[in-house]
Amino acid sequence: MENASSAYQIKFLSGELAGRTFAIRNSGIVIGRRRDADIRPGGADIAPEHVTLMPQSDSGVLLHVAENASVLVNGEAVPGGQDRRLLPGADVRLGNELTFVLENDDSPLPPVSAAMDEENTEEPTEELTGDGTEEKSPQEGDRTRYASAAELDDLRKFNRSQKRRKQIVLGAGFLVFVLILGGAYLLSELRLENPVTWPGEVSGDYNDGEVRTEIAPGGKCLVYFPKMSATVVKTDGNNCEIMTALGRNFDVPFHIVFTVTSVPDGFRTTRKKSFDDWRKRLSEQQGFAFLEDPKQDFYRPAEGGFPYYRLAYTRQDKNFRWQGYASYMRYHDKELVLLREVPAGHFWRTDRVLQSYGAFVVSPSMTDRYWEIPEKRVEGDTTRLLQRASQELRKNIAVAVWDELDAMLRTLLCRAYESRDEVLSAAVLPLWLEFKEKQQVWYSQCCLAYQTYQTAENTEGMNRIVNECLRRFPSPDDHRHVKIMKNIWTIEE
Repeated sequence: MENASSAYQIKFLSGELAGRTFAIRNSGIVIGRRRDADIRPGGADIAPEHVTLMPQSDSGVLLHVAENASVLVNGEAVPGGQDRRLLPGADVRLGNELTFVLENDDSPLPPVSAAMDEENTEEPTEELTGDGTEEKSPQEGDRTRYASAAELDDLRKFNRSQKRRKQIVLGAGFLVFVLILGGAYLLSELRLENPVTWPGEVSGDYNDGEVRTEIAPGGKCLVYFPKMSATVVKTDGNNCEIMTALGRNFDVPFHIVFTVTSVPDGFRTTRKKSFDDWRKRLSEQQGFAFLEDPKQDFYRPAEGGFPYYRLAYTRQDKNFRWQGYASYMRYHDKELVLLREVPAGHFWRTDRVLQSYGAFVVSPSMTDRYWEIPEKRVEGDTTRLLQRASQELRKNIAVAVWDELDAMLRTLLCRAYESRDEVLSAAVLPLWLEFKEKQQVWYSQCCLAYQTYQTAENTEGMNRIVNECLRRFPSPDDHRHVKIMKNIWTIEE
């Protein structure tokens, strides 16, 4: 019969079942935490169906390891999903502690019964013999699988701890839910925005104020800000300081500071060098703490771009700890610094609007007149450089040597403004503007050609234009370089 005992039994040597012996049915037995398993040891290291033991017709017992489990047989690992034949004397380890040995069963007893529920395991149990009479259950150390009083007590404690854990998790989840609802109600009652908006985003009326600035030679820019009844604007030449507010209800203080300062020996000091000096000066003397590495961005990207460094910072004054963004720009020998900040406690709500609305506009003419201070000037006579630059510009711009032309023009511009030579500046500036205009025309033609090649799926032509533009616009200080690297081929933004 299938439920009859085979000629084998297992005896547990260690773990919670140490000393217990179990007969193996001809139909096999299952060891695991599953409720209907024949032997159910506890512990998270035991799988729901850890192993199956099947007696073989010739000799031994076949050990099958479940997919999500593993065992050690005579010290050798048997991974999940594999089988191993066991002979009497074989040592098998399950999990961290449970170990049994396979033995011959010379006097088979009734086989292991099916797994019983917890109520039956707590009461003394009797089994029926073959003739229908009742026989007392074997005592401790026999071939039974019944739990001891200590094991049942441990099981009850485990169940109670699990129940308490579930109650704590449910209670904490309910508390968090109540706090979220309470916070939402509080925000609605206080009419606090999250995230904060630029006032015109809500009303549709961008009735912003502005402070216009003219920076010689030819530089025009403005600072704009949301106006309210309590807005305060202070100006001093090209410098301005504005205290106003953000949000639909103007409930977040918004501080803007714009300064224009001449850089010592500015026509020989590059933008990067003056920026490093400025950042060090603010950190050491004015208590600024910068929160990130500087990132280069551009105003007026459609006109080739006006480059600036942007970085987040925090600082403390007498009344507030402010947090915001700084924009550092250079225009000829001057440094332009724009600070836009809010109280640090409101920064998490206003971060988006501070980045989306830069509070600053550069005119197209100022962008055209912008040029970087060269790290190394071109040597040579001024008149000779001016002649060479004029000759290069008379050529077709596609065959002109852009790098040399750019270096010569920037050198001449530095000499003209540094020595305040109005005659030289009047001669060089038109050449620089002509160079910038021809660059833009050439780039626009490349954009149209790239789109034509893209429509025709001409990869070779597309790659040729990319490589040529990267060679023509090598400097990241021109926004067209960014567009080429990102493969954005449009004339306008």
